[in-house]
Amino acid sequence: MIEIVLSLIFISSFLFTAIFTPKYMKKASERGYVVKDMYKRDKPSIPAIGGLVILASILTSLIVALIGVNELGIDRINYLLIFYFIVIVFGIFGLADDLFHIEHKWKIIAPFFLAMLIVVLISDTTIDFYFIKINLGFIYTFIIAPMYIMVVANLINMHSGYNGLSCGLSYILVSFIMIRVYFEKGLGNIYLLLPVFGSLLAFLYYNTYPAKIFWGNIGSIMIGAAIGSLLIVNKMEIFGIVILIPHIINFLMYIVWKIKGLGDVKFGGLRDDGTLIVPNPWTLKWLFPYYFRLTEHQSMWILYMLTTFFGLLGIIFIPYHPPFP
Repeated sequence: MIEIVLSLIFISSFLFTAIFTPKYMKKASERGYVVKDMYKRDKPSIPAIGGLVILASILTSLIVALIGVNELGIDRINYLLIFYFIVIVFGIFGLADDLFHIEHKWKIIAPFFLAMLIVVLISDTTIDFYFIKINLGFIYTFIIAPMYIMVVANLINMHSGYNGLSCGLSYILVSFIMIRVYFEKGLGNIYLLLPVFGSLLAFLYYNTYPAKIFWGNIGSIMIGAAIGSLLIVNKMEIFGIVILIPHIINFLMYIVWKIKGLGDVKFGGLRDDGTLIVPNPWTLKWLFPYYFRLTEHQSMWILYMLTTFFGLLGIIFIPYHPPFP
């Protein structure tokens, strides 16, 4: 039964991450792949580039999917493999950024071309605004779709900076996408999400406050590409814009920051009571602690709730296509 195959894909991804993340943490610490946790008083060294474990868990769950090929069907397996080839390529790009610190301009240009393979999975070139459908043909396939993935990957990568923030927000987004896919297309169509969903759930346990591991750009860029690609292939572009509103606001605030010329400050500091000192309010993670005395953990939960709120707005108010009752 397809339910069993879907369960095995999820379980394999979850268990691989849950089991091997601690092993990776130990090895990364021994080899010096660590970064300072800047919002802790003693600034401990935390294992970094943990997105490698997520990448490995995705590959493991794909092997499980291949074993269950008879239940998923040949077409779905091909679809799954092509989809995750895109995700893995973005992961490799993120790893290169972690190791070699790619220039900002290439972080914008390169992901557009990395996402170009999405054209293989696109069969519908219309954008449904619910009151009108617009068929954009070639423009959608070769410009809008890869640009959408590029933008989402960068939005996810930018909205970070606290323990568990980027990973937790990504998990919330994937959860809402899964709910939407289930309602619109049925249980059998969530197979694309399960490798990411299972791995994120397990990794978040180690990454949330107080973090024992950071996932690095390999994690945020890879999962950002997965989220963008999921929205494109499931024809949920408008829904995606709604649930990503906090990420979009964060980007717009960053633009204001640059216009104001406030410098390249990456971190704030701590007061004696453990609350955050932030240099300006021009990024979403700093907005609330700039005006209120908040700890890192409290700020993280506010941002979780904000993304959850817009996820619920998308689920409730964006019209559904059949078979939603």
